[in-house]
Amino acid sequence: MKKRFIALVGLVGFMGVGKEGGQPLKAQSPLAMVAVTKNPPALVEKLVFDRVLVYEQTDYNGSVVRYQVLLNSKTGQFGFDRKLANLSFPGVVGGYTFVTGQPDGSYRVYVADKYEGKIIMRYNVGSAYYAPNRAAACRNRFQKRYHPTGREGSQYGLTAAEYKASLGRSDTEWLWVAEVPFNSYPLYLFNELALEAKLPDAHSINFSSSLAPNELLVQSKKEYYSEKVNGKPATSTLKLIFFGPANHSFDATGYKFK
Repeated sequence: MKKRFIALVGLVGFMGVGKEGGQPLKAQSPLAMVAVTKNPPALVEKLVFDRVLVYEQTDYNGSVVRYQVLLNSKTGQFGFDRKLANLSFPGVVGGYTFVTGQPDGSYRVYVADKYEGKIIMRYNVGSAYYAPNRAAACRNRFQKRYHPTGREGSQYGLTAAEYKASLGRSDTEWLWVAEVPFNSYPLYLFNELALEAKLPDAHSINFSSSLAPNELLVQSKKEYYSEKVNGKPATSTLKLIFFGPANHSFDATGYKFK
C-alpha cells in the first residue's frame, strides 16, 4: 500500500498541480521546437535548343573552318556557344560564355565575371532591319543582282534554289537559298553587333541586305578568275553542311541583367 501511495505522489508531481488558484499547470515539453526558415533553392533556368546549323567556310587559300549555331525552332531563338560557334575573342574578357539572338533583333550576352558575378548584357542591331517593308526591299535588291539558274535541290528537309551573280567581267558568285519558318537575321547580323566576339568571317554570313528574314543561306560560292591561287581561280565558299535535330541546353541559372 505504501509503494502505491509513493508511486501516485510521484505521478502527480510529474504532471504538476498548481497551488495558485488550484489550477493545474500545463506540462512543459523538455525540448522546444524551433522553426527554421530555409531559403528556397534557386530556380534552374535552362535555354533549350532543338536544332543545329553547321556551316563550313573555305577561304581563298584553302583553309577550312566549321562553326555550329543553335536554334530553338519553337521560339526562333538562336544560340551562339563560345566553342561550338568557333568564335574569335580579340581582347575580350575570358568570362564570356553564351549569346542568344532573338527574332526581334535583340541579343543577350551571358558573362561569368569574377568581379560582377553572372551578368547578362543587352545588345540590339537596330529597328531598320525589322521594318515592315524590309522583305520587299531585300527582294528588289536580290532580283537586281542575282538571277535564277533553274536548278533546285533538297537536303536536310530544305528545298533550295540556285542563283547566279556577276562579280565582274569574269568573276562569278553562286547562291543557294531556301525558305524557312524562322527568322534568319539573328544569324546574319551577329557580326554586326558592337561585340568583340565574332563568327568566322573570311566568307561573310551576313546576307541581310539581299535575303528576306525567312530566307536561309544554304551555300555561297565566289570564283575570281581575275585572281589566281596555285594557278587556279581564287575560290571562297560558305555552305551549310548540316541542319537537323540537336539536344543542347545552356544553364542560365543565377544570371542577372546588368
